Amino acid sequence: MSKLKNDIPQGKKISGKQANADRYIKLNEFLLFDPLYRDMPEKAKLLYVFLRHKLPYFQQQTEAHESGLEETKSYRDDQGYIYCIADNTELEYILNCAESTLIRTKKALTQYGLLIEEPTKNGANRLYVLEPAALSERWTYIDEIKQLRAEKKEKNKEKAVKYAKPSSKSGNFQNESHGNSQNESYGNFQNESKNQSNGFKSNSSSKIKLNLSIYEDEINSSILPSLLKISLTKKIDRLIHHNIQVLDIVKNYELHKQAVTEGQYISALDFALKLDKFSKSFIDVMSTNIKKQIEFEHNQQRPAATSKQKKRQEIVPEEIRKQIEADEQKEKEEAAQYQQHTQQLTEDMILQEKVALLKDGFGKLTDAEIALALEKKFLTPEDLKGN
Repeated sequence: MSKLKNDIPQGKKISGKQANADRYIKLNEFLLFDPLYRDMPEKAKLLYVFLRHKLPYFQQQTEAHESGLEETKSYRDDQGYIYCIADNTELEYILNCAESTLIRTKKALTQYGLLIEEPTKNGANRLYVLEPAALSERWTYIDEIKQLRAEKKEKNKEKAVKYAKPSSKSGNFQNESHGNSQNESYGNFQNESKNQSNGFKSNSSSKIKLNLSIYEDEINSSILPSLLKISLTKKIDRLIHHNIQVLDIVKNYELHKQAVTEGQYISALDFALKLDKFSKSFIDVMSTNIKKQIEFEHNQQRPAATSKQKKRQEIVPEEIRKQIEADEQKEKEEAAQYQQHTQQLTEDMILQEKVALLKDGFGKLTDAEIALALEKKFLTPEDLKGN
């Protein structure tokens, strides 16, 4: 063994653990910043960067084969293009999803012009990962981020002004909320909501607004994942309806996050919040929904290959494709129905605020609003006698 030069210390051996820690996959920035690709589904972005990362390996294997190296294979087609090979099982593992989700992810990449998939008879399909052909000349994300910051700052100012000056009619309520901690105010609203009807009836519009604000603050300051926070923010009215605290969701998510993906949990929670009334506790309802969600995605997966099948058939049967399309259509219809239901709840809340102001001697209602309020029993004929 040769000696070291003077004043040069010997380096350290590299362990397998350290070698693994140093490995990485390059993320193409256009997926984050280019306006044409920013809205692409997250799993589609992950699949794209994985395939781009694998492409040099197939290039090296092809060059080695063409150089005469044994036990290598060419991945160059008749036109000279290099393709990747990755069967559905491998990609399902990478994306941590069911096969139906993987097929939708491939479809999204194809729609964005970043993937071509060519079926083969007795093996994994050929995957051509593509260069983006329609990048914008200039990314404007810096200006857009500045604008979002300015808008957020302005909204925070409006909130501060709105809740710093309580009205005379709701002064006692505001004084109580300032005198107590935020958690105490939150708890008071939770207790109040148990006695309210499904229409979220309230005697004060300021209570509704402050309740929504507290929920939003609780969600944003929680340790929940970003996508789950966004989903919850859109469903605050349903959380109020079922009297579910954000802390309950945090504890429930921590309990299940090792067993389900974030998307599976959001789907299970959506089904729970759509219910008009819980027949069991929130924990029991979520446990049941999560179990059903896992079973549903498991049933969508193709049965494992038998020992007699040497190669996996990658071409998706027509009946499975039709089933996936039917499931997607059903999901869209359910989402549309829920959006319509949420919109109706929001309109009811606005009408109730106007009614509350009218009862307190402020504002007026149009004839159409009065008729609707009477129909929904937000108003009685006696309420209109003094106005």
